[in-house]
Amino acid sequence: MTSKMSLAIWYGVALHFSCMKPATLVDIARHTKTSVSTVSRVLAGGEVGRRIGHDTTQRVREAAKLLGYRPNLIARTLRTRRSHTVALLVSDIANPFFSSIGSLVEQSLHQQGYSLMLCNSGEDPQREQEYLQLLAQKAIDGLIVVPTVHTRNELMQNIPHGLPLVLLDRQVEGINSSVYSDQEASTNLLAQTLKRVGVKTIAIAVAPSVVTHRIRGETMAAWFEVISREEGPPLKDTGRRAFIHLSARPDAIICTNNAMADGVIECIADINHPPIIATYDALPVPHLLPIPMAIAMQDIPALAEECVRQLMRQLKDEGYGDAGCPTVLSARIVTNRAFDALPTRV
Repeated sequence: MTSKMSLAIWYGVALHFSCMKPATLVDIARHTKTSVSTVSRVLAGGEVGRRIGHDTTQRVREAAKLLGYRPNLIARTLRTRRSHTVALLVSDIANPFFSSIGSLVEQSLHQQGYSLMLCNSGEDPQREQEYLQLLAQKAIDGLIVVPTVHTRNELMQNIPHGLPLVLLDRQVEGINSSVYSDQEASTNLLAQTLKRVGVKTIAIAVAPSVVTHRIRGETMAAWFEVISREEGPPLKDTGRRAFIHLSARPDAIICTNNAMADGVIECIADINHPPIIATYDALPVPHLLPIPMAIAMQDIPALAEECVRQLMRQLKDEGYGDAGCPTVLSARIVTNRAFDALPTRV
């Protein structure tokens, strides 16, 4: 009997709360015996909210918590014209390089009081265009883009005028607010590292449709004799084909990103005396692999931090992306044990 009564009471309480309407500013004002405008100013915060007395502010906030008040974000956005949401449109979320940047950008924005909306173009200009058209309707406060298109007109035709904008990883001429690594300089460092161990001939796996990959491939080709070249999307399968189509053994295989390098590694893991693999950005446990590897590592934390800094400056100053300045970062070269064991020939 007791258990049945307890169950009935619990059900009655649950039903009562499920039927309750969300608390409003009026409810909080009645509970605290203050005006609706006072409650609104306290909960909005900012300079106006700081003018309210400490005791009143504390009383209002405690009442809001007690009553389970949740602000109407749509109404607030309409009133303030700010959603405190930033969109990040990357070109390949499956690539650890972009997923790492996305995580760091989200953390940095959260510290600034902003939430992140993450979108993925999949290196497809058409999908990029669709996302940009959609984001223009989402009342976002700012936008960070890893562009797939190559011209300002192509990119800007779907971005509302005046929206704070930062380009990440890739530069588009005519848009100054951007953060990217110096691809030519980092590739030259990687080539010098290969030169020191006697590399003369190379095979290249490259995605020429991506500007960063094209720069990497062209710069490497200026250093060494290219005996094989495989072009395709910046995916693991392009790396696999690069190895399968080899007709001669090169001194090194150059992969213009880590996904393609991963495909090559799958093919040559069991081969004696494999060629060197040179690539860009992180791979799983490269130090444990018996394959000699040299990797150009971009400064991911600096890329994420700087693009958020540039965006926040625009949000606070209500400036526009064209008024900013590009930030160009350097990379460092990392080699594994198998590479370090190679004799130096220079």
